[in-house]
Formats: sequence, C-alpha cells, structure tokens
Amino acid sequence: MDNLFKIRILTAAVNAIKAPSRVVYNRIFAGYERMEPTDRLAFDVISGSEKLLGNISIFAPATVDDKTTRKTITLTAPRLSNKRFIATAELNALRAYGAAGVEMMKDRIAREQKDMRGKHDRTLEFWAVNALKGTIYDSDMATVLVDYNVDATHQPTLLLTDRWSDVADSNPIGNIRAWKKLIEDDSAAAITGWVAFLGGGVMDALLVNPAVRELLKTDKGSQIAESGRIQRLAGVELTEYNGSYIDDAGDRQRYIADDEFLLVGLCDELADVPYAPVVDDDAPGGVGNVGEGGAPAMFFSKSWKKNDPSGRWIKCESRPLPVLKRPGAVVDATVL
Repeated sequence: MDNLFKIRILTAAVNAIKAPSRVVYNRIFAGYERMEPTDRLAFDVISGSEKLLGNISIFAPATVDDKTTRKTITLTAPRLSNKRFIATAELNALRAYGAAGVEMMKDRIAREQKDMRGKHDRTLEFWAVNALKGTIYDSDMATVLVDYNVDATHQPTLLLTDRWSDVADSNPIGNIRAWKKLIEDDSAAAITGWVAFLGGGVMDALLVNPAVRELLKTDKGSQIAESGRIQRLAGVELTEYNGSYIDDAGDRQRYIADDEFLLVGLCDELADVPYAPVVDDDAPGGVGNVGEGGAPAMFFSKSWKKNDPSGRWIKCESRPLPVLKRPGAVVDATVL
C-alpha cells in the first residue's frame, strides 16, 4: 500500500499521463522542453539581419557584420500547483478487504491525478496559443505574464467586404499569400512550412467561398468531400480548432476564436519551453531540495497523510513557459 504514495511512483505516473487536448502546444512547442537550474528565466526574442554581403579582396580583412538583434526577456517562471484531499470517509461506502481495498485507493489516486494533470495541460495549451498571439495572460485574462510586443501589422482585422464572411467580394487566398510574404519579410528566418489554426466560423466561410472552391477543384478536390473541411490552402496546412476551456466566470471560451485565423511560419528557433525547478523540497531537483533528489521532472506529484479528518492529500506541480522566439513568424488575423 505504501508504494502507492512514494514520490518517485506518483511523479512517474503524472508525467506518463497523455495529454490529447494540447493541439497547438504539440504542433508548435513540443520537443523544445528543457529544464532550467533556477526559476529566473531568461530567453531571447530574435530578429535577424537581412542585408547582403559585398565581395572583398582575398587580402582584405573580413567585414564587420551586423549582429542578430536579440531582445532578452527575464522573468520569474510561473508556477502551476494544485492539490486535492481524498477523505477516508469518501471511500467508506466502497470499502473492501485486502487487495480490493488497495486497488480502490490506487484507482482513485489515478483518476484524481489524471484530472489534476489535465488542468496543467489545459493551462499550458492556453499559454501556448496566447504566446503565438503575442501576449500570455493569466487565467483571469487580465494579468499579463509575458508580452512579446508583436507588431500591429501581424494582428490585422479585416473590415467590411474584406471579411471572409462576404462571399462575393472577399479574397481569402490573396490575404493568406500577403500574410505569408509579411512573415517571410519579418521573421528573419528561412520558412520551412506553414500551418494555420482557425476557428469553426472561419472554416465555414472558406467552405462556401467560390474562389476557394474553384481552386480546390484543381487541388485534389476530394478534400471537402472526404473530411468536410479544407486540409490545405495556398500552401498552408489548415487545422480547424474548436478546443475550449471554462474561464473564471464559468463561461466556455475557445482557444482559437470563431473568427480567428492564426498563421505560423515554421522555422528554426521558432519556440522554446523552459521549465523551472518545482518549489518543493521533496521534488527531484526542486527548490529547497539539498539532497540527492535525482533528475528533475517536468511534472511533480506527491502525497501526504492527514490524520483528522483522516485521508490523503495529492499534489501536482509544474513550472513551464511556452516562449515565442520569433514574433515575426506569426500572423493572428481576425477575418470575419
């Protein structure tokens, strides 16, 4: 029974839980995770030099080059931590003998851990989406955690007949091509691919747009028939994303708004995800742990007993920060 509550086992379990809801995070940020030795994070926001080199004599010294423009942002890592109390009285009605009792507690811990980890992943997805939009907010949608100072030209709002809901006069393909050129100019990086996350209303507008439908006739026109949505347009992989969360007021909100088209140019050094040490002296590599704690983990979990009322606390903690290193590689457009 005691093995159920060992920190090593609980931490391994919470890190092994799959997170199917992290669509944007998994597509853009996954793979960039790295552990930091301190909770004081520092990262660079990059823009590069786009000038050409002139030919010089083989006897001449090398020319003095412009450095890559890097703005360093320093901040204390955010902290996500939640805990839940499993009262012995809650298990009383399901009480069993021997191994059955152990399995009952094991299942309850696993269920609570999964739901607690789900809150971390939901928050991480929220931060990842908002990093691409240029500003990471806390759950209250008012407190700014990080502002990447995205240029206004990368946050356009279409007006009047330019809106994609105007089937007769709008030009979605022309807009997308113009935004791709903007990203290629401002990202200071070689774009290797394109992906866009869009709201359901935007996909609806594209599906009925005559110019879009005409183009798809010559581009494997079975896209719409097979999936009910457009998979690629103007060289961009389209992902309709209707994922949502419940805000502090109890209202459902979409990660990607119904009228939003979030275009990302995939390139080198696009993203970063530093993880700070967990603030817990029981966590491997955590803040306050002066012993041989082992390698730090991205998610930490532990359990401890409470005597009155009898039961156990279960805790889950992580300290991640999705970082957009190239704000010029993203356009967040309101198109309806």
